[in-house]
Amino acid sequence: MPTLFQKKNRRIAERKTERKVKRTLPWKALGVGFLLWLSAIVLLVNHGALPQIELVEGQKAPSTLIASTAFRCENLNETSLKRNQAALEAAPVFKQQSNVIDRSLKSLNNFLDTLHETAASTPAKDQDTPPRKEWVLQHELTKDQINAYIPKNKLDAFRDEITSAMKAMATDGILSDENRATLFPDQSDALIEIVYDDSGNRDIISLKKLRSPQQAAQAIAQRIKGKFDYAFVLKLSQNFIEANVLFDDTLTAQNREQAMETVNPVIQTYPANSILIRAGDAVTPQTLLLIQQHESQLLADQEVGERRLADVGHSILLLAALVASIIMLRLLAPEVLRAPDRCLLLALLSLFTLGSARLLTMVSLQTMLIPASSLIYLVPHAFAILMAAILLGSSVAIPLGFWCSFATAVFFEQSFSVFVLGIFSTITVTLTARNVHQRSSLFKAGLWIAGVHILFAGIIAIFNQPTLPVLGGQLFSSLLSAAFSIVLTILTIPFFEKLFRITTDITLLELSDMGHPLLQKLALQAPGTYHHSLMVATLSQSAAEAIGANPLLVRVCAYYHDIGKMAKPEFFAENITEQNNPHDDLSPHMSALVIISHVKEGLALARRHKLPQPILDAIEQHHGNGLIHYFYQKAKNQLEEQGSSDTVNDADFRYGGAPAVSPEMVILSLTDAVEAASRSIEKPTPQKISNLVNDIFTIKLRDGQLDHAALTMAQINAIKESIIFSLSNMLHGRVAYTPDEDTVAQPTDEASPESQSPA
Repeated sequence: MPTLFQKKNRRIAERKTERKVKRTLPWKALGVGFLLWLSAIVLLVNHGALPQIELVEGQKAPSTLIASTAFRCENLNETSLKRNQAALEAAPVFKQQSNVIDRSLKSLNNFLDTLHETAASTPAKDQDTPPRKEWVLQHELTKDQINAYIPKNKLDAFRDEITSAMKAMATDGILSDENRATLFPDQSDALIEIVYDDSGNRDIISLKKLRSPQQAAQAIAQRIKGKFDYAFVLKLSQNFIEANVLFDDTLTAQNREQAMETVNPVIQTYPANSILIRAGDAVTPQTLLLIQQHESQLLADQEVGERRLADVGHSILLLAALVASIIMLRLLAPEVLRAPDRCLLLALLSLFTLGSARLLTMVSLQTMLIPASSLIYLVPHAFAILMAAILLGSSVAIPLGFWCSFATAVFFEQSFSVFVLGIFSTITVTLTARNVHQRSSLFKAGLWIAGVHILFAGIIAIFNQPTLPVLGGQLFSSLLSAAFSIVLTILTIPFFEKLFRITTDITLLELSDMGHPLLQKLALQAPGTYHHSLMVATLSQSAAEAIGANPLLVRVCAYYHDIGKMAKPEFFAENITEQNNPHDDLSPHMSALVIISHVKEGLALARRHKLPQPILDAIEQHHGNGLIHYFYQKAKNQLEEQGSSDTVNDADFRYGGAPAVSPEMVILSLTDAVEAASRSIEKPTPQKISNLVNDIFTIKLRDGQLDHAALTMAQINAIKESIIFSLSNMLHGRVAYTPDEDTVAQPTDEASPESQSPA
């Protein structure tokens, strides 16, 4: 009959049993790669890619280019000439403003109202002097002259006559002599378009129908000649009539643009053997368009079989590049191939680069907003590589950069320049983004990327000799691409971290803040555990640096690995005082349950505070499924003292976690055990510390806690030496402090050195 200490379920105890590693193909990763290959074919193959033209505007052609087939192309000069002619023929637009005549009539009425008042107020002896109001006609008029020209009893009739005449002239339209001379030199019969601001209607009339202000004044005087003095009315009209047809440059420009848009491009046919450009001639936009249309015609002339064969060739090239990238990934970061979500992340990043190249090409072909000479510099090569380096490490960014560079080069007609530029971007990113702990470090990486792109553009310019505007466009495109990659990386890093459950060094650095609520709570509720965590963090960081692991990761994990002890802090050795040990009142089994529970409590607390997966792994793996030796031995001793023949089931005294897998978790497991055990050393010496560390490492190895970690014995020994060195410096003895002779009584001869109080 099984005893209390014998349980059927030995699953936890059997975790340390060695299992043979089955090497299987990463089918999920290969499936993601296959889908990536198909997506690349859909994006890049046989979709009217922009022909890669090595010539740039302003460059002198190194050789004569001759058309090998007939093709049609727009004649840019003829099209521009016809459009300019259409713009010149477009009728200029004038606005007939009604407020002009209203203003003139108001001034005229004011004058007529004050005319007789001014004359009446002038003394008789001063009748030969001009009126005091100079704004009225500014002509010398005596009282007798005013009465002669406009008798007072005929003032209202005069007002009606001249008002009617001025309105009639304004309705016909009055154009200033300045506009007529400037806009229509030697053109008396030109057509113009008038917009009436009161109704919004438009009308096209001849220039002949518009009077000048002088002609309008003469017409007004002629109209009322028989009723009032002609000379007086003429002078009066000249002073008050204004041009009310005003030129509108905005509407005229719109008219001309519309006229230019109605002109169709002039398309000409260029027969086979036509000379596209002669050697030594400067490359013009017309030359580039000829070459592009010629290449497009060659592509269109290919037979279906030839096109399919070319597509197959491109597909094979893409497949070969993808296989090479997978092999590189297998050599540099094999763990990524065992994680399908990581493979999916790399596929999405690469598709962004290829999709950007495709989109930019479409914009360049359809809108001509992006010149072909700047297109390759605008492709954001750096974004995918930056994201891979930050999220998964530099070793992953290299294969991704190779694949993206090769695939983009295939898209641009196997362009060697595109491939080299992509490789340069990959090398630059992997060197500058290896230790990105702050977001500001990304801006420094962006400057390096922009600098490399600018340097590459300058090197290519030595061979192509482009004009300064073309070179300036390429340099600006390089800066724009680098800036876009950096800004997009900063914006999307949190999204990818959340989506793929990845913890970057940026997030770890934020969690290393000792002001984090969990760490503050740990310091208050379990100060001994808090100090223990700080000591473990120091030891772990040094050990990680010794073997090239991630010191930031292991340091942050050490801060949080024992947060589960806050549930019952008084049951753990670092928080127990000698006078009050709660384990004295508990059985070994119950004590073990309390100790083991801190792992489960820690995981629950970490999930509640949404801590990332590496910290959850640290909480679960820092004890693995190791044995709690103290209570296990205590239980055995109790059975021996009772004279019982029962045996103790070690599964009851093992943690329920998983053995450490990553080098960082192994380091944390070892340093946690060493730091806790080092507290029991009396008068620590380097030899005692070394013996303790060796014993703990031996126990861990024999218990199988290091079986699942990818560490060599050389690395384990390096970790051991680092811990011994760090712990010896932390626990070194101090020289006895000699008290001040003036303040402390001197010891007697009989007093031994040990009686003096150490510092």
